[in-house]
Amino acid sequence: MTELPDEQRWSLQGHLAGEWADELMSTWTKTRQAGDMRKCIVDLVEVTSIDRNGEAVLAELMRQGVDFIASDVYTKHVLQNLRSELEPSRVDKKQKSESNH
Repeated sequence: MTELPDEQRWSLQGHLAGEWADELMSTWTKTRQAGDMRKCIVDLVEVTSIDRNGEAVLAELMRQGVDFIASDVYTKHVLQNLRSELEPSRVDKKQKSESNH
């Protein structure tokens, strides 16, 4: 992890799977404090595989507004699928919010 005044960058390597995905979520929860307004970037360039557990962690990080860096087709595809899955929930929340006004 690289700490900068306006940014926090997480660089991951290897398999984002099983216990490693759990470790990322645990470390993320401990490290990212409520009220920390810095931009957060997760670098996935060195990640070689992602299982369902890893996808769930990435989805949660997406919900929290994390930006990702990915270079290979596989990882970009995983991120695109996760974004597609999250989009309907964002639209639903916006529509519910607008209908309440």
